[in-house]
Amino acid sequence: MKNSIIINQDITTKLQKDKYILLAHNDFTFSSEMQSAMQSLWRDWDNLRADKYLQGGASFRSRRFSYCYFLPRTGEILPLPHTAYFQASDINSYAGGIERDFAPLLDRSLDNIFLLELIRFNFKHFPTTQEQQENVWKIDIHQIRTIATTEEAGEPAPEGIHHDENEFGCIHLVKYENATGGVSTAYDNEKNPLESRILREPMDSMIIWDPHMMHGISPIYPKIADREAIRDTLLIGYSYMPDLQRP
Repeated sequence: MKNSIIINQDITTKLQKDKYILLAHNDFTFSSEMQSAMQSLWRDWDNLRADKYLQGGASFRSRRFSYCYFLPRTGEILPLPHTAYFQASDINSYAGGIERDFAPLLDRSLDNIFLLELIRFNFKHFPTTQEQQENVWKIDIHQIRTIATTEEAGEPAPEGIHHDENEFGCIHLVKYENATGGVSTAYDNEKNPLESRILREPMDSMIIWDPHMMHGISPIYPKIADREAIRDTLLIGYSYMPDLQRP
């Protein structure tokens, strides 16, 4: 139980059937060590850097980003050399087609035992093949803070309904403070809405089998006008790359 994360939902069967799942924070049980490491990781959202790639001088988002090497067979997770994040313009109509050189995750974040165990935990529940379980995956990790004021709405997904271009994508809520909005919706590939929910509590989560599904998040606004609204999220993307070299 020392380093454990336990779930009371059958994630694999739900993903096989519906290609997505929405999880509530109380679906999870964490060991005391995991709880402590999780709280330590969440504090790192207060040390993000401004997103320099927002349009029109907007300032509603800050973030950090890193890639990791992951070998499920052994559970090994290693940071990859820092590189820019790229999405094609047909995947991200808002900021695609450019290399976005975000600040990397802090070393202490990349070493955090809760983050490492969460990467392994998520993967364990994906409907993967035996071959995929034996070979290497590339992990992208995004720490994102969306901020809204009375002058500027906060847009968690300014690109609208989208794919992330991973095999699987996990959205874990970190903080939802003084906010309204931020509705997460799962869509089929014809953009028909299937289910919506506001992620409100830390570890309220959405998992998407990305080639089969799309998703989107509506803007957030302040609940109390003279205070910022904050929506912090941890995004973990999983891409199968058996030829990726160990760093």
